Amino acid sequence: MLIRFAIAAAALVAAPMALADDETVGDIDRGADAYDASCVECHARPGRFMQGIEGDDEERAAWLDEFLVEHYAEDDQDRADIIAYLLDL
Repeated sequence: MLIRFAIAAAALVAAPMALADDETVGDIDRGADAYDASCVECHARPGRFMQGIEGDDEERAAWLDEFLVEHYAEDDQDRADIIAYLLDL
């Protein structure tokens, strides 16, 4: 009984921390700067790039997040900023 209580208590304490890590908020201005510094050389027309990504903003953000992880944007905050910028176009 005590072990179940300890496990449940640990899960309740850890859950908000896990959710906080997943909630990285992107900044459009930082995203524009990051895009200009790192992406524009190969992807000069971001609006055209975004036209090829289907779905609503949530689906497009998920696709972009997967793409950017494999495409030189390993930092969570950088990805969130670039995604915020691209979705704002």
